[in-house]
Amino acid sequence: MEKTKSFDSIRWTARIIGTLMVIFVMLFAIGSLFEGLSKPAPAAYNTYTIILFLIWGAGLAGLILAWWNERVGGLVSLCCFIIFNILAGTNPTPGSGYSIVLLLFMIPSILYLLYWWLKRDSSNNTI
Repeated sequence: MEKTKSFDSIRWTARIIGTLMVIFVMLFAIGSLFEGLSKPAPAAYNTYTIILFLIWGAGLAGLILAWWNERVGGLVSLCCFIIFNILAGTNPTPGSGYSIVLLLFMIPSILYLLYWWLKRDSSNNTI
């Protein structure tokens, strides 16, 4: 019984952190959209930036998917965020920077996978 409660606390921690991250990013996206409507059209994004945004969005979608399937959602989001961090760290665009804070987005993914691993392991040990 105590194992189940500790497993549930890992899952709910991942859910809360992941949901807050998705909401935070969505608020910025919506704010950018409304700000962009009042200004002239900006220069087009390059292909590299579009790929980064698509991978980032897939990682956020993985965090949402993890509410229903911790293993699949955790794997999708973790893989996407790892790829995103590698691409963002090696961005060839002049003047682009990388912030180590972006690694924080992997925390809920790791927690989802930890929850799935512990739950799977505990169900295999029961008689």
